[in-house]
Amino acid sequence: MAVVRRDILIIRKLALKTAIGIYPYEKKIKQTVLLDLELDYDSRQAGASDDLKDAWDYSALVEDLRVLLGTLQCNLIESLADKICSHILKTYSCNHVRLTLVKPHALAGSTEVGLTVERFK
Repeated sequence: MAVVRRDILIIRKLALKTAIGIYPYEKKIKQTVLLDLELDYDSRQAGASDDLKDAWDYSALVEDLRVLLGTLQCNLIESLADKICSHILKTYSCNHVRLTLVKPHALAGSTEVGLTVERFK
């Protein structure tokens, strides 16, 4: 019987700035969005070696996302979420991304509005 494995790197409440929104004033500013990421990958080699060279360098991933979001202009959180997931799946060795993208204070009377998406290779 084969052993089933599922390793998930998580990053929670990552605050990044991006241009997001449909209103003219939103197109002129960078707003903070919050990302929760779950990234499937095989961590066995890193677990065995205890060496960063075998692990996912999540600080590099965060910097990569910071640069990506700094260059994007999206009207909708759906579009932004899709672009983030597509970038991760193309750039990194993971087969599944679960992203929750939140735009704080986007709706009067609410602390946050968001979307959760999952993408697979």
